[in-house]
Amino acid sequence: MNPLRSVAAKLSLLTSLFVLGVIALMSRGVLAQIERGLVGQMQVRAQFFARSAREALFPKLDPFSLNFHVQEAVKEKAVTYAAVVGPDGTVLSHSDPRLIGEKPDDPLSVRARAAKDVLLQRRTLADGAVAYEIDVPLTVGSHRLGTARLGFDQSSIREALAAQKRRLVELAALATAAAVLGTILIVGWITRPLPRLAAAAREIGRGRFDVRVDWRSDDEIGRLARAFNDMASANAVLFAAIRQEKEKLATIFEETREGMIWIDPAGRLLLINRSAKTLLGAGEKEPADLAAALAGFQAKPAPGELLAGAARITPLEFSRKEPKLLILSGVADRLGTPEEPAGLLLVFHDATVEKRGETLARSFLAIVSHKLRTPLAVALGYLEILQAEGDRLDEAQKAALDKIRREDEHLQSLVEKLIAFATVQSPEGIVLDKVPTRIVEVIDEAVRGVPALSGPGVALTWRREAAAALPELPADRALVRASVANLLENAVKFNRGQRKEVEVSVSAEGGGVRVSVRDNGPGIPSEERPKLFRKFYQIDDDFTGQVPGFGLGLAFVRNVAEAHGGAAGVRPAEGGGSEFWLVLPGAAPGPKEAPAGGAGRG
Repeated sequence: MNPLRSVAAKLSLLTSLFVLGVIALMSRGVLAQIERGLVGQMQVRAQFFARSAREALFPKLDPFSLNFHVQEAVKEKAVTYAAVVGPDGTVLSHSDPRLIGEKPDDPLSVRARAAKDVLLQRRTLADGAVAYEIDVPLTVGSHRLGTARLGFDQSSIREALAAQKRRLVELAALATAAAVLGTILIVGWITRPLPRLAAAAREIGRGRFDVRVDWRSDDEIGRLARAFNDMASANAVLFAAIRQEKEKLATIFEETREGMIWIDPAGRLLLINRSAKTLLGAGEKEPADLAAALAGFQAKPAPGELLAGAARITPLEFSRKEPKLLILSGVADRLGTPEEPAGLLLVFHDATVEKRGETLARSFLAIVSHKLRTPLAVALGYLEILQAEGDRLDEAQKAALDKIRREDEHLQSLVEKLIAFATVQSPEGIVLDKVPTRIVEVIDEAVRGVPALSGPGVALTWRREAAAALPELPADRALVRASVANLLENAVKFNRGQRKEVEVSVSAEGGGVRVSVRDNGPGIPSEERPKLFRKFYQIDDDFTGQVPGFGLGLAFVRNVAEAHGGAAGVRPAEGGGSEFWLVLPGAAPGPKEAPAGGAGRG
């Protein structure tokens, strides 16, 4: 470190400036006092000169004696001129004989004649120097004989002050040297432990948390050293815990079977684990960015779209056909905040078998549901023919046919639901026929299409006025109507109470609408809520009094909502029961839209 930048040097400079300032103030007073003393000495000389001049004027003017005293006065050190003037201002004697007999009328001479006592006057000469004049009235009793005038310059004052100034400069130099030396010694003694503290801080910065500073004084530096040691101990514990957590996270990150990639907002790779390298075939060399890591894969969404998106959670799918079909599925979690983004964390796994099974299940579901529709239609047709011949049947046969018809109609309803769900098994596969839609009309149609709402003990509350005030939104009218109908039907089917209350409400939300269906049923346990929207899932019989069905209604609702860019969910209702809801955005397009005229669902 540069010694001139040390604390001792800075304090020495401040001390020196302070000492010099004090000496300067004191010197100014001392020199002023000396100057006043020298001026007083000149006044004494003027008094002696005036006494000699008065003796030469009284009782009788003695020109020879007067001139003698004038010439003797001029010989004094620093005296520049001497003169005696009469009461009327006429020069009676002067050190410059040429001025004898003159009657000067300059301001100094006028004030000198008018002075009643000793007068000290200051004037500036032509060369800018300062000169003084002392005027002493010459009186005998009340009679004024004239005025003695004695002029002198600052040469004697300067000479006298020069010696004093030299002594003051020497004193200032000695005081400054003593102050600097004393400051260096005192500061060095006070700051002796600071280099140890600095060295210990550097060691802690290198990761050595066992370093301590041994300093046992009771002053501020000692307290600082003890505080430093306490901080070092706390940091040692903290960094040990951080190191353990880091090792745990590193182990989890590296050993997990899920592929994990952390990229920055520009797409550059920050971290990639072993599973991700294996799944992507990256080998030991880490790719530079996400696009390089996904080389050879078809990505949905593409890396550029993923980076430009704004959603917090984004589903991912990476697929490759050669040399063997590989489908990777997962999500991208956007880290940080929109103001301070920290990048994205991609988590994915091998979903090839899962996707194959899903495709097969979808195909099987569609085939079975369509294959069942035809024989059911034939059976219902023959049932109508048989029931039309009612006069030939006895009561037992009629009851049997009624029973068969009801079961076939129920089976036909289930098949129709299977067919409907086969078209919306995933939000990505739904083809939307979006048209300007008034949500109040859709809910009216759904209410009319659910026969269960007219059953015994069912009380429907439909807050239609609030819904009627909402603007149109782009939506697939048929799918939204079927989704609302599913929610209404579930609110009645799964309620075992004698009085079944169903409340439908619509509100504006984020530029779109929120449709809520509230019931007074038993409610949904918290552990069951995340499972309800899975396909083919129903809660156990002993809780809901399970009714026949496939468990596809809520999965249908969720897929339709997400296809529109919205969401669906459930939450406990105030006062008991459950509230199922779906949100439809006002302008956000779904994953795919059909061309004008729409596409059929089959």
